[in-house]
Amino acid sequence: MQRAAVFTSLLTTTLSTAFRPIPTQIVSSYRRVHHNITTASSTSLGMIDKPFGAWESPITSKAITAGSVKLGGVHHSNGRVYWLEGRPQEGGRNVLCQYHSPAVDDDDPNSKSSGRNGSIDVTPEGSNVRTRVHEYGGGAVVMRGKDIYYSEYTTQRLCKLSEDGSSKPIVTPDDEEGVRYRYADGALSYNGNVIYCVREDHKHPEPKNVVNEIVSIDVRDGYTKVLATGNDFYAHPRVSSNGKKLAYITWNHPNMPWDSTELRVTDIYSAKSNESRDHKLIAGEDGDTSVIQPTYQGGRLYYISD
Repeated sequence: MQRAAVFTSLLTTTLSTAFRPIPTQIVSSYRRVHHNITTASSTSLGMIDKPFGAWESPITSKAITAGSVKLGGVHHSNGRVYWLEGRPQEGGRNVLCQYHSPAVDDDDPNSKSSGRNGSIDVTPEGSNVRTRVHEYGGGAVVMRGKDIYYSEYTTQRLCKLSEDGSSKPIVTPDDEEGVRYRYADGALSYNGNVIYCVREDHKHPEPKNVVNEIVSIDVRDGYTKVLATGNDFYAHPRVSSNGKKLAYITWNHPNMPWDSTELRVTDIYSAKSNESRDHKLIAGEDGDTSVIQPTYQGGRLYYISD
């Protein structure tokens, strides 16, 4: 009992000493020393205190996307497969590429390897294959056989790609007016002399005043003719198998193309009017149907509808 009492007394004394409040002077001294050490360490390591979310991360969006390539815009022409590559490491430009078959292309002096197996660059170095029609872009390339045309982003003009890998703009009326017109979603005539496409006129650049139309462009002299006009938006102009009719999609604000569109057909050479309201309505008459991607096959017109 006596030993237990002594032990209890010693334990009580030890604990009370251990948990006794530290004098204010000692706490203040400790805080000053700790602050000086922390500041010195932070300075020597290049560390800077900033509010949460305000620090600059060494992991940038450029670092994350530098090694990635965006693929799209697949085409098949003249027995070859083409596609577009969006390359962040090259300023985000879009390059038209072609499938590289070693058995066919290794001896081609015009082939420009993209540095990856299975493809070669087709468009010239520094070019950017992109259109700003509808602001979303898309449909920047049109081809048939060996004829390849594309929209150049910097000028928004249509360019023809030559077999030697160079390109030159088609002579169109906008030569002296800067970037007035934009072109997209084209289709070539069967003889390759005419491009049917969506043209966006920015003569009056305010969004409400921008004019969308479907036009034909003679690639030999740049002669342009308006084939469909009067509505807010146009897309997918496609030529019939006999080359006499043109099918296209059109819609008006505030509808989006997945809400309500119309499929109409006009006669390329004998139409009495280029106003869409005068062209034959094939689908979308209920005002609540989305019709897209018309195409002619074997003399018949096909399309997708919801």
